[in-house]
Amino acid sequence: MLESSLLMTCCALLAASVVFDLASRQIPNVVPVAMLGLFALQVAVVGHRDVAPLWAHVFTGALLLAVGFGLFLTGALGAGDGKLMAAAGLWIGPAAIGSFLLGVGLLGIGLGLVSLLPFDATRRLRNDLPFAVAIAPPAIALLAMRALVSGGSA
Repeated sequence: MLESSLLMTCCALLAASVVFDLASRQIPNVVPVAMLGLFALQVAVVGHRDVAPLWAHVFTGALLLAVGFGLFLTGALGAGDGKLMAAAGLWIGPAAIGSFLLGVGLLGIGLGLVSLLPFDATRRLRNDLPFAVAIAPPAIALLAMRALVSGGSA
């Protein structure tokens, strides 16, 4: 029950990141930091009950942070987006990272295509895409499925 609550709280933080990104094109640092804290709380209280070892989750998050930082340096991704993707990767872990990245990629392509539509509202998106819109939904889907599975086994 506690594990499901922590997972759903993480999903709520991901949803909040979309709202912040759409409203201000910024994701507050408190969102990925809170996700990191929730992950630490889950490991400390509930324990780590995943197929992959804990170090693999940490490595997945660190690798996504490094990639996100590199993309930030090239101007291809915002710093908040990179931190959000790393925090989501920490929760998702290596077992489902392929599904997560596929979802992010597909939604990112869709977001890019929408920004090319010939309307004033979509033209404003072209220089500054709210990429949390592409990051959060696959993470929420994967974590919500995990919450449903963990809630049913308790």
